[in-house]
Amino acid sequence: MSKSAKEQMLAGEPFLAGDPDLVAHAVRTRKMMHEFNRLEYDDPSRMEILRGLLGKTSEQFWVESPFYVEYGEMVEVGERCFINRNCTIMDNHFVKIGKEVLIAPNVQILTASHPVKSDERCVYPYADEPETMNFVNVAAPITIGDNCWIGAGAIILPGVTIGDRTTIGAGAVVTKDIPADCVAAGNPARVIKKL
Repeated sequence: MSKSAKEQMLAGEPFLAGDPDLVAHAVRTRKMMHEFNRLEYDDPSRMEILRGLLGKTSEQFWVESPFYVEYGEMVEVGERCFINRNCTIMDNHFVKIGKEVLIAPNVQILTASHPVKSDERCVYPYADEPETMNFVNVAAPITIGDNCWIGAGAIILPGVTIGDRTTIGAGAVVTKDIPADCVAAGNPARVIKKL
């Protein structure tokens, strides 16, 4: 029996982003995100929406609006995390955010990517709809350790692990693992200081 697109996605295999089941799931998630993002800051139901959407949450965490996830169910947010406004998490694979993590505005956490060659990335898989294009994605998990600070506008790419107590500088593009107890910055991000 062949794997579903979701099974391929979580196995790190190429999968079609336009798979009907994945699209339906993403649409449900977008409706919940729309509800979360439209509510007033002090509305107590805001965080309840996230508790019902995200895969695992803690008692104490806070997320500013607007906030965006692809599916939600593969995101784990640790105790006393603070996620500032305009954070995007493309959880095509698991995203684990440790405890007491600070995420500044405009951070992107992206588990998915595409093949580099255009003929491998853009496909026409539907015999009955030959003009309909789809995209091939590949995903890998992201882990952010405890007590990290992710600076404004940072981008974290698929497959990255950031060690405990590490600071990622504003605007950094994290393309590979960053160890614990350091400051990393730049594009691509590199360790600039040990803590």
